[in-house]
Amino acid sequence: MAQVRETIELLTNLLTENGTSKTKAELFRLAKFNKDEATLPFWRLLFELLYFCRYGVMDEVAVKAYSELTTEELIVYVKQEMQERGFLSREFSALPNSAESGSRELLLGMAWLLCKEDIIDKFMDKCASPIDDEPVSYFQPNVVERSKNSNQELASQSLKPAQKVQQLQLLNGKLRMSLRRLYALQRERTKLQHQIHECTEGVSLSADRNHLSSMEVHMLRHPELLKKIMSLLEKDNDRLQHLLLWKDKEEIFWKWMESVLDLKLQEMTGRPDDLDMVYYNIPPDCVRQMESAREELEEAVLKYETIIEKMEDMWESKVEEVTTEELDKLLASINMEISLQKANLTLGNMEDRIHHYKEPRLIYARNSAKNKLTNVTGGSNYGTGSNKYSASRQGQGDFCDVPIDIQNEISALESQLQRLELETERKRSRYRAELDNMACSIPEVICIEPMPRS
Repeated sequence: MAQVRETIELLTNLLTENGTSKTKAELFRLAKFNKDEATLPFWRLLFELLYFCRYGVMDEVAVKAYSELTTEELIVYVKQEMQERGFLSREFSALPNSAESGSRELLLGMAWLLCKEDIIDKFMDKCASPIDDEPVSYFQPNVVERSKNSNQELASQSLKPAQKVQQLQLLNGKLRMSLRRLYALQRERTKLQHQIHECTEGVSLSADRNHLSSMEVHMLRHPELLKKIMSLLEKDNDRLQHLLLWKDKEEIFWKWMESVLDLKLQEMTGRPDDLDMVYYNIPPDCVRQMESAREELEEAVLKYETIIEKMEDMWESKVEEVTTEELDKLLASINMEISLQKANLTLGNMEDRIHHYKEPRLIYARNSAKNKLTNVTGGSNYGTGSNKYSASRQGQGDFCDVPIDIQNEISALESQLQRLELETERKRSRYRAELDNMACSIPEVICIEPMPRS
């Protein structure tokens, strides 16, 4: 029993260190014997784990959502999420929405979620050094921005066609300005990094480069930050040690969970066949409503059967009268729809690549006769004298890989730029088609394409 308690305490520490609310090991013992006082904490723990599975992070949005949701709303959300992920348990879905009882079912659901979603492995993947040069992910989606954009889309649906066109032009201008500002800031950042690397040449804390990084220079200028960085490193080291220790003691926890499941089976009442039944969260009067809807549909079909037969006869006659020109127009519209679907799929793949993209880390080095590198914006060498730059990416498992030629990075960025231009052209043609359709639906309106800016 001592090993079981130590293993459960290790699990609670792991969950707390990765952002969940503080949970005691005693709650697991109470939940095994289906005590009511452990019910509400396990509902909250399940909510936080489901939030982590969906968004990959535990942030203040999860805390705010838990404080603003009522108990019934929280429980209904957890039940729906668990069902969508495949946890089709009749007993779990039938738990009361008042959080009065059912702690054992919640414990079993939590254990199922840990195993199904590999949450501990995802915790390991999220471990990163707090002194990384680029700790911020610039392309990580924001929950607040997503909700704001969804509200803007709902508001834009009620606009008139002319207002929609003006909104599209405004968004296009904002996008162009943001891209220009981003490009200017990126160039300025690269220049400042070059100055830091050039001024600190010959002084290095790493074997893969001969200069200091921006973070190291910042820490040298502000030595009071070293204590904070050391505390972050110690916390990160403790978390990694707990994760490694969990891999050794994980089997003890799952054997204990088998005893929880055995205790549930012993105390179950009713038919043994109930175990094979799957509960779906369907309203009780849904079957009656479906029967009434089926009867109404049969009456409508019988009522309009003659009209349907006439329409079928008209359809057969019209099919024989279709001309070649109409078939060509239909084929063109189908091809355009296929092109739009391909463009959407391509955009989705590009968004995935952008979300996982991580900027290369520039390493200042002396130029050699074998390898001469050029700047991104011109043909001369980047920097002063006979200097060069190589780039390397930091992986998840290693601190630094083999340096990469910056020309290869430039070629990759140029290929991405070409794909973006192709996608922009496809979107432009799609929006032009939508505007033409809007113009055709409004009488006495002519859609004139604006002149391209020089």
